[in-house]
Amino acid sequence: MPQETYYKDHWVEIEPDRLDRYEAQFAWGARGNRLIDGADIRVGHVVADYGCGPGFLSVELARRVGPGGQVQAFDVNADFVARTESKLAAEGFAPRSAVTHLQGDMLPLEDNSLDRLIIKNVMCYVDDPLASLREFRRVVKPGGKVHAIDSDFYMAAFDPISPLDWRHVLDAAIHAFRTPEIGRRLYGLALAAGYGEVAVEVIAGPDTTGRMFNFIQNMAGYAREGGNHDEAIVQRVLVQSKRAVEDGTFFAVNPQFLVTATV
Repeated sequence: MPQETYYKDHWVEIEPDRLDRYEAQFAWGARGNRLIDGADIRVGHVVADYGCGPGFLSVELARRVGPGGQVQAFDVNADFVARTESKLAAEGFAPRSAVTHLQGDMLPLEDNSLDRLIIKNVMCYVDDPLASLREFRRVVKPGGKVHAIDSDFYMAAFDPISPLDWRHVLDAAIHAFRTPEIGRRLYGLALAAGYGEVAVEVIAGPDTTGRMFNFIQNMAGYAREGGNHDEAIVQRVLVQSKRAVEDGTFFAVNPQFLVTATV
């Protein structure tokens, strides 16, 4: 993949091991509920899941909108589309959902067609975050909400990994993100995109179970693919974090920025 477009190309084609890690990393739970409660999703709503990934969020959204609502899920990866369709069908939610294999950043939807649009951990990869937020405003009804959830990767912290070692891995893997600091920028971008009201919250729940080890493995892979890394440092980060997961001393914090913008 060309390094200048790697940030989006590596989502179109995902190797099996990384797909399996996303299944483990994005499994839904109480923490996930905290991330989307601010979107105020109600029974009967039409909701879009932009960048649905393996489908856990789409299932939760379908549960919340009820039989009278609809979830429209979108992703650029064909495997994610298939997994999302499978999960929705397994829960009996196929009649209230549609999953689309997206070919670009823009949405094949009419103006003012959604009550809510949820975009979780995707804005750091889009070509132009401001243009995307304007596109989301186009498809959401007046009074509706766009709810964006994302990271600021410079704020992530891990123990027992050395901060200098982690920064080396992050810098070597930075080509995997279009806007790695998107978390801190979302509020200002939403204002610039013309939303009438913008609320922001930051949640920084700790991970002591090793869930974020999947993320560390992905970052190590990105660093190696970029080629601008010290293999000894990457290997040390992997070994230390794996050992910490195994002996119960792993600790990670990756703050999530929640921006709810009202049209």
